[in-house]
Amino acid sequence: MFANYQRNALGTATLTGFAQVAQTTEVKKFFIRGIEIAKKHMRLFGVKLDESNLPVPTSWGSEVTKSTTYTFSEKLMMFYTTSLIGLSIGFYGTGVSQSPRVDLGVMYNRLSVEIQLYSEDGANIMIKNRWLEQPPMAADRDQLATKNI
Repeated sequence: MFANYQRNALGTATLTGFAQVAQTTEVKKFFIRGIEIAKKHMRLFGVKLDESNLPVPTSWGSEVTKSTTYTFSEKLMMFYTTSLIGLSIGFYGTGVSQSPRVDLGVMYNRLSVEIQLYSEDGANIMIKNRWLEQPPMAADRDQLATKNI
């Protein structure tokens, strides 16, 4: 949980920087929504840690500069963000599998669904802007088997 808090803190800082330099409203709103989701997750993790008298990490908000200079392409920032989301889902799954506490498992599952929906929205933005190439597809075995009939 401590590590997931830290990952969300890093995500918040990263998305804050991305939101400052994003050029289009749609992408900027996507990053701002991600910041809100990450902060919510940090609050939930912080409460659970505090309830158990465990330390709560600090955020990294002070590390983000004031720059609004277009540094990276929106395609790159979106790809990076959706990759981080995928990693988060995996880490949340590890959190579920490693905790014997049912309340934490329920919380992680609920948060996973939330970021999966966010990830889908990111993929849709990337598809709309033609930034996402079609991934390798499985062969259609039925079509191959009946090809020469």
